[in-house]
Amino acid sequence: MTPIRLAVVGATGLVGRTTLDILEEWNVPLESLRLFASEESRGKSVPFRGRKIAVERLERVPDGVNAAILATSRAISRRWVPAFRECGVTVIDHSSEFRMHADVPLVIPEVNGHTLRDHRGAVANPNCSASIVVIPLAALARIAEMKTAVVDTYQSVSGSGQDALAEFENELADASYSPRVFPRVIAHNVFPQIGVFNDVGPCDEEQKVVQELQKMLELPQLHILTTTVRVPVRIGHSAALSVELARDVRIDEAEAALSAMPGMVYERTTYRTPREIAGRQEVFVSRLRKSPHDPHWLQFWVTGDNLRKGAASNAVQILMELFGVMMP
Repeated sequence: MTPIRLAVVGATGLVGRTTLDILEEWNVPLESLRLFASEESRGKSVPFRGRKIAVERLERVPDGVNAAILATSRAISRRWVPAFRECGVTVIDHSSEFRMHADVPLVIPEVNGHTLRDHRGAVANPNCSASIVVIPLAALARIAEMKTAVVDTYQSVSGSGQDALAEFENELADASYSPRVFPRVIAHNVFPQIGVFNDVGPCDEEQKVVQELQKMLELPQLHILTTTVRVPVRIGHSAALSVELARDVRIDEAEAALSAMPGMVYERTTYRTPREIAGRQEVFVSRLRKSPHDPHWLQFWVTGDNLRKGAASNAVQILMELFGVMMP
């Protein structure tokens, strides 16, 4: 095992703080840890394993690190990922900036961990909703050719960060509060828009889900239809999926595939909600059923913690795989 000398950039944000929680919970062996955040966090310290670590401002690639997790914006990643790579530091990037680059693996370890062998100093962490949806899709794709996937997501407020959560709380407390982070009021509401719309209709999130699922599943021609919806939930993304397979797959065959898939829990007789799974690492799948009109179609429900499997814990899994550390 290579000693891990880690930098976390964006350490005071939601995903950065969750990353530190997971590093501590899983007792990931670190030879050193340095934390970086924006100017407004300079001078702050963050508790970790019984001590406090000072938060620094990122002004150059830090000396003495061999891995970095960037929980930052696209603009910051665009600037710093190449700089880290040039200095021989392996980067795991949460932003969408490099996800579709051919030389950057986009990885959920349970689904396509083999692609880590081809990394060239950078690995992309997938979109938070695609991360959760891809695991059951991969399980089914392993037993039958997949022709179409209809993916309707129900995404929590925390998917847009701390400012979005604060806005949600303000709206709950004050009905006259005007949203600044979201395009509509989210308190007691839902809206079918995550990101800006393009000229032909889809919003940013819908494009990300389609492209990233195709890349991770290694099915570039897979027909995917998606609608991404923001819902008034603090933590936890969910999705309703309808999948067309090339052959008639029996329910018991599909159940066996889902049950055997690492990283997820299949439940036949119940279902989970975001409130129930917040803080859990696994993705939960339920409500599996066949279309009464076409036996090639399966439907099911999936939910997972967007801050964990949808972001931070997946990045830590990638880190552990890269450095030969066993999962707890």
